Formats: sequence, C-alpha cells, structure tokens
Amino acid sequence: MAQDTLLKAESRRYIKSSSFIMALLFTILCGAVALSLGYLINYFAKGHFIHSTEAVLDAEIRYIETIGPQLARAENPEQIYLLLGEDGGLPNNIPAAVSRLAEGIIVFEYPDNNRRYAAKIHTFEDGRKMLIGTDITSISKDFKFMQLLGIASIFFVMAVVFVAYIISVFVVSGTNKIAATANDIINTGDLSRRVNVGSRWDDLSNMAAALNRLLDRIQELMQGVRQVSDNIAHDLRTPLTRMRSKLETLKHDDNKNELLAETDQLLSTFNALLRISRIESEKKRSQFVDVDLKVLLEDVTAFYEPLAEEKSITLTASLTETCIHGDRNLLFQAYANLLDNAVKFTPIGGTVSITLYQTDQRAHVEICDNGAGIPEQEKDKIFNRFYRSEKSRRSSGTGLGLSLVKAVIDLHGGGIQVKNTYPGLKIITIL
Repeated sequence: MAQDTLLKAESRRYIKSSSFIMALLFTILCGAVALSLGYLINYFAKGHFIHSTEAVLDAEIRYIETIGPQLARAENPEQIYLLLGEDGGLPNNIPAAVSRLAEGIIVFEYPDNNRRYAAKIHTFEDGRKMLIGTDITSISKDFKFMQLLGIASIFFVMAVVFVAYIISVFVVSGTNKIAATANDIINTGDLSRRVNVGSRWDDLSNMAAALNRLLDRIQELMQGVRQVSDNIAHDLRTPLTRMRSKLETLKHDDNKNELLAETDQLLSTFNALLRISRIESEKKRSQFVDVDLKVLLEDVTAFYEPLAEEKSITLTASLTETCIHGDRNLLFQAYANLLDNAVKFTPIGGTVSITLYQTDQRAHVEICDNGAGIPEQEKDKIFNRFYRSEKSRRSSGTGLGLSLVKAVIDLHGGGIQVKNTYPGLKIITIL
C-alpha cells in the first residue's frame, strides 16, 4: 500500500493538484463577478441613457405642442426641429445611416455641426410631422465611458485570474520538486540528495532550504549510526573469527563443539547485520537482471525439501510462469528465510505451501504453514531487528531473518503482508 501511494504521488500532475482546483474555482468566481459587473454597468448605464434622453424628447414634444409647430425655432443648438414632407421622409441634411436607440427613438450624426442627436418623429393633430431632436453628444460620451469601464473591469479581473494561474503553476512546480526529491531519497536511500533552491524570495524556497538543513542533520545522524554499527560489527567479527580458530585446537570435543556453535551464531548475527545495513544504505540496483521467479522458487523449495522430510512435513508448490527485474541472490536469500521459518515453526506431520501468481502486473508469492501463527499484536513487530516472539525464543535464530527479508523486498519496491490463517501463518510478498 505504501508503494502504491508513492507511485501515485510520483505521477501526480498539475490538473489533479489542489492549487489547480483552487485556481479553477477562483477563475469561475472571478469570471462570474466580472461578467455580472460588466453586465450591470452596461445595463444601468444604457437604461439611464435611454430614460434621460426619452424624458428630454417628451418634454420637447410637449413644448412644441403647446406653442404649435409653426412657431418652433431651434434657437439652441442642443435642439433640432425639422418639419417633414408629406411623404414623411427625412430631410436631405439628415444622414440616411441612422441607428435605433429605443422604440421610436433614432440616433444620428447631424452634419451641420457634427454633433450627435437623438430624435423622435411626432405627428400633430393636423397630420403634420416634425423631427424633434436633442443633443446627446455629452451623454453619449458618458455612456461610452461607462461601457469602456465595464470592459476594462472584465479585462482586469481576467488579468487577476491569469496571475493567479501563474502563481498556482509556480506553487505546484515548487512542491513537485520537493516531492520528487523526497521520493528519490526514499527510493534510492541517498540522503545526499537535496532540493534545488533557486531563490529565497518566496515561501517555498524558504521551506526547501529548511528541508535541506533537516536532511543535512538526518544524513549526519544516520551516517553516525551506521558508522557505529559497522564499526561494532567489524571490530567484533575479527576477534570472534580468531577465537573460533583457537577453539578448534581445544582437546575436549564437547566443550569445543558448544563454543564453536556459539561463536558461529555470533558471526552469523554480525554478518546478517552488515548485509542488512548494506542493502538498506546503498539501495543499489546494479545487480538487477530479469529473474524467472518460478525457477528461483523451485530452487528454494528443492533446497528445503530434505529438512521438511526430516519433520515429515508436506511441502507443496503451485507456481506460474512469472518474470521480474531484480537481484536473484538477494531474492533467493529472502525466500529461503521465509521458507526456513515456515518449516521451522510447522509441527511434525504438518504442511507448508508456496504459491506464485500474478495480478495487475505484480508478482504475488504466498508462503503458508499450519503452525501456531503469531499473536495479532506482534504482526507489526516481526520485521524489526532482533525481535523474537515468545514462541520463537525456544528455537535457534538471531531475529534478523525477517529484517533481511523486508530490506530485500523494499529494495525491489515491493510490500509484505502477514495474515493468521488459524491454524498457521501466511506471508505474502508483492513485487
């Protein structure tokens, strides 16, 4: 499960990030606000423009009806009073290209003074028609200004949205760099990797710099721990080897055999510690090749068949053709440790089975016995170094076999599951 989560984190893209979702939501909200604002500005400005123009024209019409069309004189350039012919056509000095402002109101440019007018054609009781217009040049400029203001507000909001998008891309890019570096450290075990800090002006760069300092400290501590562990293992392995050589010269065979066994056990412990340390610290995949997992498990099974026969244990294997990319020697050691534990803790006359199958392009190996199993509260502890349950303390061992198994499976990017089968225990590895 941890590996699957890691793979998902590595494949994460901008479109699935929280920054993109927030930027998209921000875009939708700002876009809605901008469109609403532009619409309202245009609606109210146009409404005010039409209403005020129509009110002025209606007032002029009432005035002309009062004094009569024959007395109408455009003494003010802001008004136009033009009697129309019997056909009702526009005068020659009125351009043919007129526009409609509202019902019954036309707009045109008056060529005599190059000003803009809004006008109505009014029919009097005697049938005469008059074009009554008022100057809207100033009001029209105000209306255009309000329209431009609405358009500018939309573009301004869009600019804000674009800047928000650029910021979100920058944030996602920075967090992805940090996540990629962390994933590389997890996958390779190389604590010397650092997050690239290009600047210090933004919060992400400050966080990256703090993470780099944290990694420096972690690397320093891990190197110290590994150095101490390796030094202890190396320093003790040499005198133990010399001790074993001298023990072979003893004359009393019984004492010699017991001491040799104890010495071999200590040497085995230190060798296992050094092997696990190398696997966990180096994480090298230079020895990886295409491995036929079926053939490898057949070899492991054949290797433990004599031991199983001594305890009258039935050892069965159900293996399908499966190939993976990995280190054959390490995988052999890992599955040998698992099968050794299964045979060791299975009672006389019991059964041990090993199954290999493939699902979702992942290789599953199940090793199942019908022994006593382990307590549920200890399932998460059995892969810790030197951990041995109360039942296993009565048998020989160092408590490092399952730790080595976990180190090898982790190196191959796999996972391990432990299940009690009542009776027995099933250990599943997924590669």
